[in-house]
Amino acid sequence: MSGRRIQEYRLYEAIQRQPAELTRLLKASEPIDLAAEALGGARRVFCVGIGTSWNAASVAANLLGRAGVDARAWSSADFVHYPPKLTPDDAAIVFTHSGMKQYSRAAIDLLGATRTPLVLVTSTESEIKAGTLPMGTTVLRTVAREQSAMFTVSHTAAMFLAARVADTLRTGCVGDLGAVPYAVEAALGLEPEVVALADAWHAKRTLVALGAGPHEATAHEAAIKIAEAARRPVRGHAVEQFLHGPQVQVESSDAFLIFAGAGAGLERTREAAAFVQTLGSEVAWVSPVAAPDSACHLAVPDVGEALAPLVEVIPAQLLAGHLAAIEAVDADNFRRDDPAFGAARAAIRL
Repeated sequence: MSGRRIQEYRLYEAIQRQPAELTRLLKASEPIDLAAEALGGARRVFCVGIGTSWNAASVAANLLGRAGVDARAWSSADFVHYPPKLTPDDAAIVFTHSGMKQYSRAAIDLLGATRTPLVLVTSTESEIKAGTLPMGTTVLRTVAREQSAMFTVSHTAAMFLAARVADTLRTGCVGDLGAVPYAVEAALGLEPEVVALADAWHAKRTLVALGAGPHEATAHEAAIKIAEAARRPVRGHAVEQFLHGPQVQVESSDAFLIFAGAGAGLERTREAAAFVQTLGSEVAWVSPVAAPDSACHLAVPDVGEALAPLVEVIPAQLLAGHLAAIEAVDADNFRRDDPAFGAARAAIRL
């Protein structure tokens, strides 16, 4: 069941090339050592981004934390409007794929003004020019600018570079980086199951993504992808946050995309899945561990919980694209084909 073919979207090519790009970045001559030096010696590290880049920043904070760094994720807007009291002992890593978002640029300027050591993770074609960056900034380049508004390969690339920095600080602390490209390729092989899921779920009232601990960022990323590509009602929650309020909204016409791994949050995540199943909601379980009874199991390879967000996000990306195809909307253009939305959007500077 499809109004369009997902292959018509530019996002599809980007999704498919992720294994190749991650393989390239595994050995790419980016200044990883300099980034590790800047971040590893800091009292605190602020991981800064907005939108998908905020999700990357959240993953980076967890990765760096495993290397012994006191790392904290911040929205770039909050970092600018309500900044922490920065000291010379702090450092920051800012994620911005395009370099065009105003608060990402403002965060960089703030860090420059306070002479805070800065690592910038951005595309190979970023709008941010080297001459406009604070002196001493270390720049890590991901991939070419994406041609779709639904960022995919740039997200996994940014997380992967953060993982390389963490691994440089403490070898092996996040797991086997070399396994990630193969795991992502295997996750792409789940597309037939994702197609069936999209066909079954396209008429659902609301889609909800859940994840605990390191999987929470994936739940938020899944919600962003489905919203911007397929324009469907969707929410993303931390498992515990969902259980402390939003659970009262659950109806049998909802569907849940749940991300989990073999860690401390697993049993609570299973409890959340059982709760929504009891109310009649369908569940897709994206995890290397066994799925709850009657759930659709999208069995991604096990790369450990630290690196899981790079792999488990793949089925979510594919689901967003296939839902968009069924809805026959342009998944690449951020709803710019809707005149009313376009007029409203023009009044807001991102």
